[in-house]
Amino acid sequence: MIRVLIADDHNVFVEGIESLLSGSSEIAVTQRCFTVASALASLQANPVDVVLLDISFPHIDDGLGLCEQINRLYPHIKVIALTMHDDASLIKRVVKKGVKGYLLKNTTKTELLQAILTVHGEKQYFNETITHILLNDEPRSRKATSGAGLRPNLTPRESEVLALIAQGLTTQQMANQLFVSSKAVEFHRSSLLMKFGVPNTALLIKNAMEMQYID
Repeated sequence: MIRVLIADDHNVFVEGIESLLSGSSEIAVTQRCFTVASALASLQANPVDVVLLDISFPHIDDGLGLCEQINRLYPHIKVIALTMHDDASLIKRVVKKGVKGYLLKNTTKTELLQAILTVHGEKQYFNETITHILLNDEPRSRKATSGAGLRPNLTPRESEVLALIAQGLTTQQMANQLFVSSKAVEFHRSSLLMKFGVPNTALLIKNAMEMQYID
């Protein structure tokens, strides 16, 4: 029996995934964790084989940090990212942290089962959608840093968030104006920092102005 831990801060989603897996004779959800701290404590006390991890847990850096710790402390555990984020640069970043599979949250039961069985069998699992995103990523947009002189390729939503950051709005104010969650705003902020190759908002705004993304 493959023991699975689900690490996600949305209770309804966790219940849904557990329901999908409940009929399997090969897989059992043995742990459900809603915080990074509880996930680490649970892994220390109760061994598992696979972790289904929402990388926004509750923020991108928290999820990536947890993934890194799992791979360092429990190298035998296979981590599958189960997330709503389909940005190529983020997928690559997550893969570098050691995940063995990457699925979007609109995945099917059949695909989820296949992913778990595949990574448990010491193989990686990236479905057709994720593979297509990675293969069609534009290398030039991923190389853009403050010193490279290349303009990063921004999505329409990233451009909106960038403009609001330049106006000095808080995360919650931006979320209210864009009619999205604060978590989504933080994701786009993290993506902007990564694409511009800067560590903080001040340098983000400076580089964006120099590259004429904002006035």
